[in-house]
Amino acid sequence: MMCPQRLILLEDDPADAVLIRRHITLEWPKCEFLVINHEEAFQAAIQQGGFDLILSDYSLPGFGGASALALARRFCPQVPFIFISGAIGDEIAVESLKAGATDYVLKDRPARLIPAIRRAM
Repeated sequence: MMCPQRLILLEDDPADAVLIRRHITLEWPKCEFLVINHEEAFQAAIQQGGFDLILSDYSLPGFGGASALALARRFCPQVPFIFISGAIGDEIAVESLKAGATDYVLKDRPARLIPAIRRAM
């Protein structure tokens, strides 16, 4: 099984970013994170490449998860894309999966994150 070496975390809440990072680092201590909170930096990162996983909040100010997913599918379609959100309902989750998301994890269920990453990798 592959483990993530370098990932993008698209998250606007610093506290959530710290918690997600801590959870992943317990499993994969050598994993590198690029934490991004706005569209321009995200687009530059995916165009540059060199990462093997994208984790993204769904609700970001001025830049939604659907837009992030569309950009990722355009510039790096082979990279798994997992939504981590506190505000994603069943309809949005299904639409996201149809649009190319690999999986989604609710922020109030962090125990699902590591298994979701394992499946995606």
